[in-house]
Amino acid sequence: MSSKSKETTRTYFMRGLFFMVPIAVTLWLVGFALELADNWLGAGIRAIAHQVIPSSWEAVSWFGLLISVVSILALCGILVFLGKVASYRVGKEGLRLVDHFFIHIPGVNAVYRAARKMVEAFGDGGAGSFQRCVYLRFPGTHLTLGFVTKEVLEEGSGRKILYIFVPHGPNPTGGFTQIVPEDETHDAGISPEQGLQLVVSMGVLASGNFPNLTKP
Repeated sequence: MSSKSKETTRTYFMRGLFFMVPIAVTLWLVGFALELADNWLGAGIRAIAHQVIPSSWEAVSWFGLLISVVSILALCGILVFLGKVASYRVGKEGLRLVDHFFIHIPGVNAVYRAARKMVEAFGDGGAGSFQRCVYLRFPGTHLTLGFVTKEVLEEGSGRKILYIFVPHGPNPTGGFTQIVPEDETHDAGISPEQGLQLVVSMGVLASGNFPNLTKP
């Protein structure tokens, strides 16, 4: 095989790979969601189905898939209901009781606290925890997008110091924190929601223009 043919084959392979990966990831996520919902609610839904539908249906090949689909729809309905309840005062009090319960379980409390903080940071698109987006020089002179989580004043000088969360793309739930003087950062000119979209898309959703950071 000539070098040109090898190069063409390699090009076709990469194109096929890039075409297939999003499909494979989507199917995996859908399968994972169906399996999770079935594990949580499948047994109860099967018991109900056994009482209300003909027994002959349970023998057909697609019955298991039907139960999984109904399970995930039921799970979505439960989540919507919990979200609505949590919007009222009684729901918020209930959440406090749940927090109190898990926080006082030795060993479990550390995992629960970490998961709770992650949900609070990303549950509303980061708007509740991230104040704004900035660019900072890290590593070295390269620009990195970060999310300001807190602003404090330096003792003595009164200089503003920023606590900046720098997420890993495309998974923004992982990352690290940088403590940087505000005068060493540049305002990104985008909202936290837009910043998260950039991280998740690995820059694909970036706008066609980039701010001029040399302006005074």
